[in-house]
Amino acid sequence: MPHRTFAWYVLMILNGLEESIRPRKPNLSDERADAVRTAARQVVAAMRTQFLDDPVLPKPALVRQALWDITPTKLAFERLSYYLVTELQSHLSAALKTERSNRTQKRTPRRPARKRSELPDPTQPAWASVNQMSAKKVQIPCRIEPQLKALIEEEAEKHGVSQSRWLEEAIAEKLQRQGHAVELPKAAKPPIKKKSGKPRRTQRASYPNPGESPDAHDNRADYSTSTRMEPRLAAEIDKIRGKQDRSSWLNDAIMTFLDEKAQLPGPLKAEQPQTVAFGVRFDREFYPVVKAAKENSGLTLSEWYRRVARWYLARNQ
Repeated sequence: MPHRTFAWYVLMILNGLEESIRPRKPNLSDERADAVRTAARQVVAAMRTQFLDDPVLPKPALVRQALWDITPTKLAFERLSYYLVTELQSHLSAALKTERSNRTQKRTPRRPARKRSELPDPTQPAWASVNQMSAKKVQIPCRIEPQLKALIEEEAEKHGVSQSRWLEEAIAEKLQRQGHAVELPKAAKPPIKKKSGKPRRTQRASYPNPGESPDAHDNRADYSTSTRMEPRLAAEIDKIRGKQDRSSWLNDAIMTFLDEKAQLPGPLKAEQPQTVAFGVRFDREFYPVVKAAKENSGLTLSEWYRRVARWYLARNQ
């Protein structure tokens, strides 16, 4: 059953052992207590190994009988039983703590950025070591064979986790098989990469005007311009473009018009006030083509935009 985790088995065994054994804390020296505690951890390690290999564990009565068989005297049995219950309780406590963190993991809001006045040393930048917030995890330097590195990469990709998470799970399983109360929270889901409609533009090797800022108008990858349209035409465009912005829609209209080598529609019978502003951005390599097509038509740039938009609307009706 999915709910029968190791913590569930530990809870069942604890309930059975506490009812049948009722152990009391033995009066032992630190050295002898450590020896009995180590033996109890070995029993838990055997139980954890059995659960990891075959998801089953013995019933409480069988555990009690096994403890009785491996201890020479009744006193040794009571001492081992007490420390076994203590170890099982620590395992159950770790599992419950991890389960609570898994439930609240999605609800935890993102930590807001600190103001400079809140930094330990406001004179230093935020990324300085003195101003860095304490990390939840620690870093362990590790050097491994290239063959192992390749296998880790393969297994991590197969299970859809990072290499760090795969190593963390491997270390946790090793410690669990040795009887330590180690529980890992659920792995975070990888972010879903949204596919953009257009491929990302490649970085330019140089700027047209190296003496100016990269954000200067002459150095931008897009050529920005604007036009005005009548309210009715703008409303029709807004209705059909959906989530696409006006500039992208008009770019698609112009590209389709030029590819199909279509004819512009005639002028409107009645002159309409052009009160709606449209911002348009073109790739710098594409804008000369648009400008040449406008000049061949003998129209102004704004009128050429409006007629192409009317043609595109009529084409898609």
